[in-house]
Amino acid sequence: MTVYVVQDHRRYNRDTGEYESVHDLAPAEEYGPLRYLLTPTAAPWATVNILDELRAGLEDFGPDDFLLLNGNPILIGLATAVAADYSGTVNFLQWHGRERCYTPVTAQVFAVDPEPGRG
Repeated sequence: MTVYVVQDHRRYNRDTGEYESVHDLAPAEEYGPLRYLLTPTAAPWATVNILDELRAGLEDFGPDDFLLLNGNPILIGLATAVAADYSGTVNFLQWHGRERCYTPVTAQVFAVDPEPGRG
């Protein structure tokens, strides 16, 4: 199990002069190690390059993995499409602020035909 984080969302801290994470994603590690797909500076303007990065980053995405939707909404949509293309089913992690934990949500996005040649 791996948790694929769409974007490493960071902000500039004027006091320290460094970039720091916007969210503490440590609670998501209950579902597997975190793997960031895109840098904080990734932008949706060059979708061909972004899609290449997402395809490479998600090539091992499977039914036991999770997608954590963090970052730019367009990049989140592209990552979801790529993950669904690889697996058909996508497991998401939904944050519950009151309980301070993640809950898995599964969506069967595409019906994946396991036998080549059928269709």
